[in-house]
Amino acid sequence: MLRKKSTGALQNSILNNTKIMLFLIVTFGILIRLIFFSGIGTSDDLAYTSYANSLSKGEIQQGTLTLSTRLGLIYPTSVLYSMFGVNDFSSVLFVLLASIGNIILIFYFGKLLFNEKVGLISAFLLSIFPLEVVYSTKLLSDLPSAFFMAFGVYLFLYAEEKKPSPFLYVFSGLSIGIGYFIRESALLIGLFFMFYILYKKQIKKEYFLVPVGILIIFALEAFIFYQLTGNPFFRTEESQKYLTESVPAAHDYFGRLSFPLGLFHYPYTILTNNLLSFFYIFAFVSATYFIIYKRKECYEVLLWIAPLLLYLSFGSSSFSKYVPFKAADRYLEIITIPIILLLAFFLEEEEEVIKRVFKPFILVFLLLTSIGFVYLQGERNLLGGLRDSYDKIQNLNRPAYIDERSLMALNYISGYKGGVMAKAYPDSFANVRDSYVIINKDMIKRLSDANKNTKFPKELDDIPKKWMPFKEIGEGKGTILIYYIP
Repeated sequence: MLRKKSTGALQNSILNNTKIMLFLIVTFGILIRLIFFSGIGTSDDLAYTSYANSLSKGEIQQGTLTLSTRLGLIYPTSVLYSMFGVNDFSSVLFVLLASIGNIILIFYFGKLLFNEKVGLISAFLLSIFPLEVVYSTKLLSDLPSAFFMAFGVYLFLYAEEKKPSPFLYVFSGLSIGIGYFIRESALLIGLFFMFYILYKKQIKKEYFLVPVGILIIFALEAFIFYQLTGNPFFRTEESQKYLTESVPAAHDYFGRLSFPLGLFHYPYTILTNNLLSFFYIFAFVSATYFIIYKRKECYEVLLWIAPLLLYLSFGSSSFSKYVPFKAADRYLEIITIPIILLLAFFLEEEEEVIKRVFKPFILVFLLLTSIGFVYLQGERNLLGGLRDSYDKIQNLNRPAYIDERSLMALNYISGYKGGVMAKAYPDSFANVRDSYVIINKDMIKRLSDANKNTKFPKELDDIPKKWMPFKEIGEGKGTILIYYIP
């Protein structure tokens, strides 16, 4: 009896210590994310704020339709706008919560597939993973979509390993469907399920409940779009139209149709991107080690990584023609959890050289480099120059002209309350008199780099002599110039 009490007390002590450690790791992860807070930038996130603001007022705004149809991101953000107003914190809170959720989720993944130690190391590594830290406070769809997709995988594997409940399989599909509701690429997890079935060499009747859960979300989305547009397949049609017509023209397929260099865009990104490189290099070394030593415990994780990474590298984002994915670091969020799990399991190996040499070195090295790379990223407070110039632009006593994206940013800064005293550039300033021209050089460069078809008035490349310098706001690449046209 005494031994049983002693054993129970020891188990409770270990359990409490695990909970405390996880709490400390999550707190540390939140602290890092707030210290390196990004906020709204100049790209897709700015467009999402506009759609969410319109929705919070009960209005539907047309836009770049592949963005405006991602209701799984826009609806939660619009609710937060209704609660807290339009600001950087309310804009990214949903994404931040998903990032925190990822830290907790990966612990339970590690505990389920390996052990609690692997879960804790995984949570720590994810709390400092530069890609996750940087994108945790940006209003983009990749991270929250990846969280719900991964939660769906967890529910499926939990049902397989612990509790074969039909409800878990349905909820797995629902979670993956919510991931799709946020971003289409969540459906790529279907590749994992295909290879999982091939690996297990069996198909249980419960597996069909996963697509049932996904279909429930599809039906909900179709109903919403039917109410909004009269077309239940509006999202799919517009998204495919955008991919097959707009993407090739605007981005020249992201340079990925050049052969053979186009095949190596993702390997190049992984090896040269500071938000990814060291974690991925160590993870690939770990994968090689496990494959050589035939560690079957890792096979389910490898079945998640390999098919999705290969499809991102060589697959098509369109159903009707070959349109490769852009080689963007954030697209790799869909394999972040298995990559970290693989590395964490390697660090918990019992080999003396791994335990005494590799483990402490890798953990300290990744902690220091991660903080350094996130600090050097420089993608924080991208609207700082426009914030500084907002009052000055509002106080101009003549008509003012600015690029359309900067105008959108000024509207966001105002909380979408209207009354921004500026207009979008005309095609030419030849007939413009007694007005101000606002030149946001950094924004113009970003827009030109992102879309080769973006056109600006020719006067911006060669400032006419009659234009009078009026004010210079900020410094460095964020400098905003204001000229007066007499």
